[in-house]
Amino acid sequence: FDLPAFERVAKMIFIRLQAANDRADLDDLRQFTTPELFASLRLDLQERAGATQTTDVERVDAQVVEFATEEGREIVSVRFHGLIREEANQPAEAFSEFWHLVRPVAGGNWAIAGIQQAN
Repeated sequence: FDLPAFERVAKMIFIRLQAANDRADLDDLRQFTTPELFASLRLDLQERAGATQTTDVERVDAQVVEFATEEGREIVSVRFHGLIREEANQPAEAFSEFWHLVRPVAGGNWAIAGIQQAN
Protein backbone atom coordinates (compact mmCIF):
# COMPACT_ATOMS: atom_id res chain seq x y z
CA PHE A 1 0.00 0.00 0.00
CA ASP A 2 1.61 3.22 -1.21
CA LEU A 3 0.55 5.68 1.48
CA PRO A 4 1.80 8.95 -0.11
CA ALA A 5 0.28 8.05 -3.49
CA PHE A 6 -3.04 7.14 -1.87
CA GLU A 7 -3.15 10.42 0.07
CA ARG A 8 -2.68 12.35 -3.21
CA VAL A 9 -5.51 10.34 -4.83
CA ALA A 10 -7.68 10.90 -1.76
CA LYS A 11 -7.30 14.68 -2.07
CA MET A 12 -8.36 14.51 -5.73
CA ILE A 13 -11.40 12.43 -4.76
CA PHE A 14 -12.29 14.99 -2.07
CA ILE A 15 -12.17 17.90 -4.53
CA ARG A 16 -14.03 15.89 -7.19
CA LEU A 17 -16.87 15.13 -4.78
CA GLN A 18 -17.20 18.80 -3.82
CA ALA A 19 -17.34 19.86 -7.49
CA ALA A 20 -19.80 17.12 -8.52
CA ASN A 21 -22.01 17.92 -5.54
CA ASP A 22 -21.96 21.67 -6.37
CA ARG A 23 -23.01 20.87 -9.97
CA ALA A 24 -25.59 18.33 -8.75
CA ASP A 25 -23.94 15.92 -11.21
CA LEU A 26 -25.56 12.60 -10.31
CA ASP A 27 -23.79 10.72 -13.10
CA ASP A 28 -20.36 11.74 -11.78
CA LEU A 29 -21.31 11.12 -8.14
CA ARG A 30 -22.47 7.59 -9.05
CA GLN A 31 -19.02 6.86 -10.54
CA PHE A 32 -17.09 7.11 -7.27
CA THR A 33 -19.53 6.43 -4.44
CA THR A 34 -21.05 3.21 -3.17
CA PRO A 35 -24.74 2.70 -3.98
CA GLU A 36 -25.66 3.46 -0.34
CA LEU A 37 -23.77 6.76 -0.21
CA PHE A 38 -25.02 7.71 -3.67
CA ALA A 39 -28.62 7.28 -2.50
CA SER A 40 -27.94 9.56 0.47
CA LEU A 41 -26.27 12.22 -1.70
CA ARG A 42 -29.14 12.08 -4.19
CA LEU A 43 -31.63 12.77 -1.37
CA ASP A 44 -29.50 15.70 -0.19
CA LEU A 45 -29.54 17.14 -3.70
CA GLN A 46 -33.31 16.73 -3.94
CA GLU A 47 -33.71 18.63 -0.65
CA ARG A 48 -31.49 21.39 -2.05
CA ALA A 49 -34.14 21.78 -4.77
CA GLY A 50 -31.82 23.28 -7.37
CA ALA A 51 -30.32 25.92 -5.07
CA THR A 52 -26.88 26.97 -6.24
CA GLN A 53 -23.96 25.75 -4.18
CA THR A 54 -20.33 26.71 -4.64
CA THR A 55 -17.64 25.14 -2.52
CA ASP A 56 -14.15 26.62 -2.50
CA VAL A 57 -11.57 24.24 -1.04
CA GLU A 58 -8.79 26.56 0.09
CA ARG A 59 -6.72 23.81 1.67
CA VAL A 60 -7.23 20.10 2.15
CA ASP A 61 -4.91 17.70 3.91
CA ALA A 62 -5.43 13.94 3.93
CA GLN A 63 -4.15 11.52 6.54
CA VAL A 64 -4.79 7.78 6.40
CA VAL A 65 -5.89 6.68 9.87
CA GLU A 66 -6.75 3.04 9.15
CA PHE A 67 -6.26 0.46 6.42
CA ALA A 68 -7.89 -2.97 6.47
CA THR A 69 -8.75 -5.85 4.19
CA GLU A 70 -12.13 -7.47 4.82
CA GLU A 71 -14.37 -9.73 2.75
CA GLY A 72 -12.39 -9.20 -0.44
CA ARG A 73 -12.26 -5.41 -0.10
CA GLU A 74 -9.62 -2.90 0.90
CA ILE A 75 -11.02 -0.31 3.28
CA VAL A 76 -9.24 2.94 4.05
CA SER A 77 -10.31 5.56 6.56
CA VAL A 78 -8.95 9.02 5.82
CA ARG A 79 -9.08 12.15 7.93
CA PHE A 80 -9.54 15.22 5.75
CA HIS A 81 -9.00 18.61 7.30
CA GLY A 82 -8.29 22.10 6.11
CA LEU A 83 -10.16 25.23 5.09
CA ILE A 84 -13.32 25.37 3.03
CA ARG A 85 -15.67 28.16 1.96
CA GLU A 86 -19.28 27.27 1.22
CA GLU A 87 -20.70 30.79 0.85
CA ALA A 88 -19.35 33.56 -1.36
CA ASN A 89 -17.90 36.58 0.42
CA GLN A 90 -17.56 34.63 3.67
CA PRO A 91 -14.32 33.57 5.34
CA ALA A 92 -13.14 30.02 4.88
CA GLU A 93 -13.90 27.75 7.83
CA ALA A 94 -11.88 24.92 9.28
CA PHE A 95 -13.30 21.44 8.71
CA SER A 96 -12.41 17.94 9.78
CA GLU A 97 -14.08 14.81 8.39
CA PHE A 98 -13.43 11.09 8.21
CA TRP A 99 -14.11 9.43 4.88
CA HIS A 100 -14.21 5.69 4.34
CA LEU A 101 -13.17 4.44 0.90
CA VAL A 102 -13.41 0.91 -0.46
CA ARG A 103 -12.29 -1.08 -3.49
CA PRO A 104 -11.88 -4.74 -4.41
CA VAL A 105 -8.63 -6.36 -3.27
CA ALA A 106 -7.96 -7.17 -6.93
CA GLY A 107 -7.73 -3.43 -7.61
CA GLY A 108 -9.89 -0.91 -9.35
CA ASN A 109 -11.21 2.52 -8.49
CA TRP A 110 -11.83 3.70 -4.96
CA ALA A 111 -15.42 4.42 -3.98
CA ILE A 112 -16.52 6.60 -1.08
CA ALA A 113 -18.58 4.45 1.31
CA GLY A 114 -19.18 6.95 4.09
CA ILE A 115 -18.44 10.43 5.45
CA GLN A 116 -18.40 11.37 9.13
CA GLN A 117 -17.90 14.76 10.72
CA ALA A 118 -14.98 14.70 13.18
CA ASN A 119 -15.65 15.95 16.70
